[in-house]
Amino acid sequence: MFLANRVVVLAVVLLAVVMIGFTITRSTGTPLYASLGVAVSEAIIEQRAEEMGLNEPIVVQFWTYLTHLLQGDLGVSRISRIPVAEDIALKLPATAEMVFFTLVVSFIWAIPLGVRAGLRPGGRLAKLGEGMAQFGVSVPAFWLGLLFIFLLYFLPPRINFVIPVIDLAVGPFPPLFPPPLGRLGGVDPPAMVTGFYTVDALIAGDFRLAWEALWHLILPAVTLSLTSGPPLFRVTRTAVSEALASPFVEAAYSYGLGRRTVLIRDVLRNASPPVLNLAAMTFGYLIGGGVLVEVVFSWPGIGSYAVWGMDNSDYDVVLAVVIIAAVIYVILYFIVDLIQFAMDPRLRD
Repeated sequence: MFLANRVVVLAVVLLAVVMIGFTITRSTGTPLYASLGVAVSEAIIEQRAEEMGLNEPIVVQFWTYLTHLLQGDLGVSRISRIPVAEDIALKLPATAEMVFFTLVVSFIWAIPLGVRAGLRPGGRLAKLGEGMAQFGVSVPAFWLGLLFIFLLYFLPPRINFVIPVIDLAVGPFPPLFPPPLGRLGGVDPPAMVTGFYTVDALIAGDFRLAWEALWHLILPAVTLSLTSGPPLFRVTRTAVSEALASPFVEAAYSYGLGRRTVLIRDVLRNASPPVLNLAAMTFGYLIGGGVLVEVVFSWPGIGSYAVWGMDNSDYDVVLAVVIIAAVIYVILYFIVDLIQFAMDPRLRD
């Protein structure tokens, strides 16, 4: 019953996303002038509107779109005339790879610091984690990305100074990171297997290309991690702190169990559900929420694709990105629900 209710709720959520997204995109502009230009006759505009079905009532347009959507048809770009599903299939792996590495970086710093802060609230690591969290929620991701580009790519080659004592000229230095020109900066990509360049390069046995792909990933991933990881740190800290103060932990200590056993078996296990929930939320958010970071780093993902669609009033593109992000969000939530259903016997009652 629990899982059946979840499936119904998720289906309703997806339908609501499609309805709201369709209404908003259809009411904010038309791709007619973007695709035809302004120096065309009214007759040509009317003909194209008839071909696109834009002369139909909005309810009829929605029903037509919904029936095509249920068949896996996300529409056709009104500008490039390419099926949107084909473009998304090419661009989604780029976003997914960046988001995956962002979560890896977030897990590396946010969860250990959160656990440490929950165990020792006044410790140095707790203060370090809180400082990073405060910084992350205080700065926009796109501004932090621009700052990293300036400090780590643009500035080093322009640093020159002289050490007076020994009259030694120092600099210029090479850039510490590659230019923000996409996934490989113009290098030919590996043969597509998974869509993740780091993985595909390893499959092809090209370790140099794998390193190049990873090197281009670091700055976008760190940028997004520092701005999206603070909630993960705080939820981990709170969950560990609450679990540590729970009666079952006191009972475990009273039975003579060691601290390590209690922490692993009782504290961390009971603190993991909210962390898993937030990790799923973060992944879903970053799929569509890293738009400005993709633009800053010229990352060819679905965020940049959506921006291109908005610039050209190509609403099939924008709506498709919204739907794909929502579907990924819903699937991740369902997977987390399955994990919690398996971990918590109370949900099976």
